[in-house]
Amino acid sequence: MTYFMADPHYGHNREFIYKERGFNNIEEHDSCLLNNCKKLKANDFLYIIGDVSCGRNSLENALEFLNKLTCKVFVVKGNHDGSLFKNKDKVNANIKFIDSVYLDIKVEGQSITLCHYPMISWNRSHYNSLNLYGHVHNKKIPIDGKMFDVCPKKDHMYPYSLDEIIDIMESKPNNWDYIERS
Repeated sequence: MTYFMADPHYGHNREFIYKERGFNNIEEHDSCLLNNCKKLKANDFLYIIGDVSCGRNSLENALEFLNKLTCKVFVVKGNHDGSLFKNKDKVNANIKFIDSVYLDIKVEGQSITLCHYPMISWNRSHYNSLNLYGHVHNKKIPIDGKMFDVCPKKDHMYPYSLDEIIDIMESKPNNWDYIERS
């Protein structure tokens, strides 16, 4: 199974992270997040779309989080991941780094653009390809379509499965630049 998450911010001890996600402190937040991510199996894929951690002890927190995961992990670079990307050699072999904020993938025939930031247009958006992003921490953005913020939130503190993403996208409108195929 393939899963997606942006902005775990593991260990980032700021109220706008843990309180917005329904926790009293960062320790509760991190425990819940890690326990949910550790449920993924060794043959599962997890795409983390930036900002594994941030703030004081960011590198140590990011390494702690990633090295406890046993699934296959791909980390797309976020704006707070510079130190982590400079220390790639300190993670387990199941962790791969994408040294870009942007990655196009195809999973089960579905074209998906992963970008740490929401985009107005992306590869194949005119064919209703999907855009999964983070960075804005579930804040409303002024465009809609087949795009979705996969940042953890109060009622969803675990990675989104591809099946969940497909279900969510069914209720979303076509992308603004959609060209119907004839």
